[in-house]
Amino acid sequence: MLVDTDTDPSVIDTATARDLGLQVGSTSSQATGGGTEAHSVYLTKLPTVELGSVVVKDVSAGAIDLTNLSKRVGKPVHGILGYSFLKDRILQIDYPNSKLRFHSDLPYPGIRFAPNTVNLIAFPLRREDGVVIIDSVFINGEKMKATLDTGSSESFSLTPEAVTLLKLEDEGKTEDAVNNGEGEHKVGILKSVRLGRLAIDSAPVTLWLPGIGHDKKNFQVSIGNGFFQDFVMTFDFRGKLVVFERVD
Repeated sequence: MLVDTDTDPSVIDTATARDLGLQVGSTSSQATGGGTEAHSVYLTKLPTVELGSVVVKDVSAGAIDLTNLSKRVGKPVHGILGYSFLKDRILQIDYPNSKLRFHSDLPYPGIRFAPNTVNLIAFPLRREDGVVIIDSVFINGEKMKATLDTGSSESFSLTPEAVTLLKLEDEGKTEDAVNNGEGEHKVGILKSVRLGRLAIDSAPVTLWLPGIGHDKKNFQVSIGNGFFQDFVMTFDFRGKLVVFERVD
């Protein structure tokens, strides 16, 4: 299973759903992901999901054919644990140590009222149109809304709206991203990124082109695992807070 903060509801592969004998709705709807590929989605429920001591009943899910995703990942993907599983929970992803933890209480007492440092940053988060949103991320000096996407392998990706705002239409080189499903896009370098007191120069970026599913987003920048890999990321969905702890 993938763990994806920007998927709602969770997902189960259609073949896996059949193998498990899940009751799947007969009416489908269309869902479009990051690339240009449309999927038929059938609503279902996962009766029980267990991760260690965490047991969740009746998790809402969409049954989707994940064959192409499995090919891109290079191993079978049976499903995606998204917001319908993560809601009301405190999820911690320790990227440097490859650990996934669930906490009953936020492991940073007083962090809401403490000043940010270079290595410890807390942001209020909210769910908006199915994605995790934080405000006040500065890209090349421009204040933007960002989504935090643990289902993305990229560091930073800009929507067409952001590309236009930053006047980057003529920047970068074009790639056909068959492997990650994003369709044709450009890759380039951002002059600066700032989150709280953390400032980064010369950051790699994916520039999403118009017409591949990113034209009408409620954010301007997507931050993914390429950036998270140096952090312990704690998502407090219950308390609506996210903490970046940098590990050197």
